[in-house]
Amino acid sequence: MKAIRLHIKQNSANYKKEETVQNRMTFPLPPYSTVIGALHKACGYTSYHPMQVSIQGKYGSLKTKMYKDDCFLNSLNDDRNLLVKMKNPDMLSSAYQVVATAQKAQGNSFEKGITINVINEKLLEEYRFLKRTKRRIDKHKKIINKMKTRLKEMKTDENISAEEVKEFDKRIKHIKAVYDEYEKVKYTVPYSHFRTLAKGPKYYELLCDIELIIHIVADENTMNDIMDNIGNLTAIGRGEDFVEVLECAETELFDVENIETIKYDFYNAYIPIKYLERDSKNLKIFTNKAGGYVGGTKYLLPKNYTIENLNKGLRKRNFNKIPTIYGSVKFLRRGCKGVLIDKTENETYPVFLA
Repeated sequence: MKAIRLHIKQNSANYKKEETVQNRMTFPLPPYSTVIGALHKACGYTSYHPMQVSIQGKYGSLKTKMYKDDCFLNSLNDDRNLLVKMKNPDMLSSAYQVVATAQKAQGNSFEKGITINVINEKLLEEYRFLKRTKRRIDKHKKIINKMKTRLKEMKTDENISAEEVKEFDKRIKHIKAVYDEYEKVKYTVPYSHFRTLAKGPKYYELLCDIELIIHIVADENTMNDIMDNIGNLTAIGRGEDFVEVLECAETELFDVENIETIKYDFYNAYIPIKYLERDSKNLKIFTNKAGGYVGGTKYLLPKNYTIENLNKGLRKRNFNKIPTIYGSVKFLRRGCKGVLIDKTENETYPVFLA
């Protein structure tokens, strides 16, 4: 079976676990989706090109670093954090003006001026005016609710004609449309410029001195594209996690059933659980009780995804996730099914395609 072998080094990287927030933890090796995404970007692909990937490697050390996090909350709060006005309400960026800051964690009020530091008096007054405008609009909207109650009474009154009920219903809809448009122009749109910004310390893990061995199997055209565009592979992980491609070579993968026992403990690897379940007698991984695991660490790694269309134009990525074991191979024996090997002059790599 033809494949591409990549030998890559990185000075540092964070392969973020998506479920971590306060401390952005990292996988020990890049997940399948991270590698596939980096290759697609290098080739300029805008749609998914099916490929199988095997990832193994090692790192020298793991550090934890602190950084300042700017987080825009989903709702505008009057009593906490920073009140800011966005330059563009449709885009969360650093293009904003600070209006006022809260002095306490809670119990403040930007509108009432309780325990706040005012940074921009003019913008704060604009914010307060919009809050007052909303209350006036809500007060006038109560008229519509009263009219709707009257409409129900008219429908049950035999002395009132259906034509009169229809005209009254039409009048309610007209008044509501006028109020809705007024609210949109005078409140909803200008109020959307104001956001709550929370700032605080967060942490992220950083792997150092990383070495990766990656095998890729795909159709001939895709593998040719990867070989031709490997110079465009600049980072794996974050945008600043730059790579040095030491080798990009075509290779031939062989079935492990045709070789003698292989002892291999140089790199750790992602091993899909299907290989262990298929032939646990001939595939052994190291047991490291002192390291907090027995037989490796289990991960549910994302690979590729499909797009699900939600309401209001929103979309969601549904990832295909591969159950894997992260560990070091102790030995491979003849008879182990499904596992492939890549034999070079200096090393023999086990290949666990997923």
